[in-house]
Amino acid sequence: MPPRGRPVTALLRSAARPGHLLQLHAAMLKSSHFPHHALPTARLLASPLAPPTYALSLFAAVPRPTLFHHTALLRALSASPSRSSLAASLAVLASARVRLPDLDEFAFQPLLALCAKCAGGEAGAEAASLGRQVHALVVRYGFLDVLSLRNVLCHFYCSCGSLDDARRMFEEMPERHAVSWNTMIGGCVRAGEVGTAVELFTAMRCCAMEDVNVTAVVTLIGCGWRGESVHGFCVKAGFCSDVKVAAAMVRMYVTIHSVESARKVFDEAAMRDLVLYNCMVDGYAKTGQVQEALRLVDMMRHQGMRPSSGTLVGVLSACGASGGLAAGRHAHELAQEAGLELDTALGTALMDMYFKCGCPDEAVLVFNAMREKDVKAWTAMIMGFGVNGQSGAAISLFRAMEEDGVTPNEVTFLALLSACSHGGLVLEGKAFLKSMVRRYGLSPSSEHYGCVIDLLGRAGRLHEAYELMRSISSKGDATSWRALLAACRVHGNVELGRTVQEQLDAMGNYHPSDAILLSSTYASEGRWDDIAQVRDSEAQKMVVDKKEAGCSSIVAAC
Repeated sequence: MPPRGRPVTALLRSAARPGHLLQLHAAMLKSSHFPHHALPTARLLASPLAPPTYALSLFAAVPRPTLFHHTALLRALSASPSRSSLAASLAVLASARVRLPDLDEFAFQPLLALCAKCAGGEAGAEAASLGRQVHALVVRYGFLDVLSLRNVLCHFYCSCGSLDDARRMFEEMPERHAVSWNTMIGGCVRAGEVGTAVELFTAMRCCAMEDVNVTAVVTLIGCGWRGESVHGFCVKAGFCSDVKVAAAMVRMYVTIHSVESARKVFDEAAMRDLVLYNCMVDGYAKTGQVQEALRLVDMMRHQGMRPSSGTLVGVLSACGASGGLAAGRHAHELAQEAGLELDTALGTALMDMYFKCGCPDEAVLVFNAMREKDVKAWTAMIMGFGVNGQSGAAISLFRAMEEDGVTPNEVTFLALLSACSHGGLVLEGKAFLKSMVRRYGLSPSSEHYGCVIDLLGRAGRLHEAYELMRSISSKGDATSWRALLAACRVHGNVELGRTVQEQLDAMGNYHPSDAILLSSTYASEGRWDDIAQVRDSEAQKMVVDKKEAGCSSIVAAC
């Protein structure tokens, strides 16, 4: 239970886990704070730990909800952008309009923010339409002159890609402050209108908006527009002393693969915070300079700064990609010495590193030490077991995941099907594909079907794999056809191999390995004339698109 002697609202603000929220809800019921006291009830409704369905059930239990309750629920729904949240928010706003005599501007802001968040997703069309309707309501209720609402509307139209409407909203503002300028500049940058963003930045400087220059400069640096020129401007204008600007420039130089320039900016920074260190560490990690990244973490600790999980995640990813087990263990030790909690990001990165370095037992220890395991953590374990050839362990872990009440997603099933493919578990793989559709309502992608094709091909069930490919041919996945062609080579099925090659040619998806696979299939039956014909027809392509040589890497000393 949460500590006693503190106000309920303070406890709600300090809640860190969904379990805390449930305990506080129970305590509020016992003390009659819920649903009869408006402020703690609204705090409970608006908690970021409350899932939308839970928040809606709480709202339904309030006998006479006030505008405060409606607004709190709208904020909670805005934190979980989805099609269902849009529909629920519209119903809540309609309820407020019916039940309450007056609304204020705060009732509209969460719904407009939700529409902006959903504008780029599957519910983009619904979000755009709903946002325009809310705009009409804002005008009807007479709140259009409220600057905060104009800023939210401007952000909404930028998120929808309607820059003309956003610019019109911006130009009609009776006054503009930092958020107004930064919203428009950021919207133009995201839409690729960098020239317009630069014009706005120039106009902003002419308006003597000194307090927003830093944010606007960070936005311009982030879009990569003439990075070195903007860097020069920052030096002349004295912005380089700002740690946010320094961090943005480090990210910019890392993006264009100029780590030396990034380090120069880092070294010249007047002040360094955790974000700046993380940017530089991540830059070294992305370029494979793991030892430099670890040296920077040590330097950070010597200066009295505690690394975060974000500091080490990129380093661990680089260690896994390069097989640097010793460096990965050192990063793990740094996390333990810093007392970092094994959250989802850090725990998953550690598991991925240990699995890729061939140490599944150490990955299991990390997994067991994690207090909170979400679908990403379970999926990382399943994928790791599959890659290390432990298909049975992957399936057992999936069963445990279901028993624990964690709902798998598309990536989970991809990891599971891949594990079945590595283990030759045909029946299990087909059963999981059916379960994915029928039980969980997920739509298999070409990657999922590709795993099943590979599984059937490895098991010698070539015609079954071919029929499955024909049934999903609309997806046009050349990788799956190529996996089937490789299986034809292994099992010496010449005729089917020729058919698959013709399908790849019809798709126009050429790869040098296609001719090699088909030639090897012919060679298994001694059909040398056919091999010569394949080589003649592919000679020109092979010269133009030469197959890339493979390579391996090892760590010589651990």
